[in-house]
Amino acid sequence: MDTKTKSKHRKPIRHKKDAPSQLSSNRLELLVTVVDRRKGEFYADLIQSFEVNMQMICFGRGTATAEVLRYLGFADAEKAVIFSVVRDEKIADILSELSDRFETIKNGKGIAFTLPLSSIIGVAIYGFLSNNRDTVREEQ
Repeated sequence: MDTKTKSKHRKPIRHKKDAPSQLSSNRLELLVTVVDRRKGEFYADLIQSFEVNMQMICFGRGTATAEVLRYLGFADAEKAVIFSVVRDEKIADILSELSDRFETIKNGKGIAFTLPLSSIIGVAIYGFLSNNRDTVREEQ
């Protein structure tokens, strides 16, 4: 019996290099937003409206003097630092919305920047963070 006849009854084995790589198309970035502590929940809710599944708010205290804070337009040194994991195609929209809100909300000033994430361990974790449930599939 030749190999062609044997392989007809078995499913072909797919190697990792042959598998489609749909995971690489949705890169993730860490969005760091620093705002007045009293506005932290507002900005976290705003960011979450862009399909962000994971956020963490840490409270901090700035080191600037009262004079510098007044010059920059900040109310006080009590800050909320929001860490959000965001898909890269959402970054421009989120930063644009944050910029608009920083300019229009009373005592709503802040800063925001992103850092690229180079790797995530685990397909299920990646699926959750990227809000992409299609990445988690059962193997047959």
